[in-house]
Amino acid sequence: MKKVFSSFVFLIILAGCTTAGVKNIEYKNFERTLEVNSQYDDLWGYLLEWSAVRGFPIANTNKNDGIMVLRGSGTVTRSFLLSGDGAVIDDSLVSCGDPTGNIGLYKAKFTNLVVDATIILRPVGDKTRVTVNLSGNVGVEVRNGYGVVSNSQNTCASRGVFEKELFADLKLL
Repeated sequence: MKKVFSSFVFLIILAGCTTAGVKNIEYKNFERTLEVNSQYDDLWGYLLEWSAVRGFPIANTNKNDGIMVLRGSGTVTRSFLLSGDGAVIDDSLVSCGDPTGNIGLYKAKFTNLVVDATIILRPVGDKTRVTVNLSGNVGVEVRNGYGVVSNSQNTCASRGVFEKELFADLKLL
């Protein structure tokens, strides 16, 4: 009888635990490509300046291949103590959803957010096509009094804000 009771209690405790993840990610449809009435070399220089002026860190460029990678942190503050709320993330550019998972009363929390934008330029006749792929990568952790119990890395979908702002400026060229 004690084994049955012990097994039952263990199952109840186990049922109250879930692994780290996310839910409610918002996916939007928007334009990711634009053809600009500008020469490739001129547009390349303009995009470098545009990124720098707006504070988007340039992680990598390859002019011959027409690829520019911007990478920045979307983490505003971090608090990993048990009483803290985890990391506060700026999700104005990407939708990361809500952190999920728990162990007993300890809930999942975001740990960090990195936002990447890959901009690809291709000459198309006398125009240049600009394609943007922006996404985020957010960490989620479930911690108890002893440390990390479960963690995951999750992809955040673009909200289209970055692309809309970039394309609006490019249409003025």
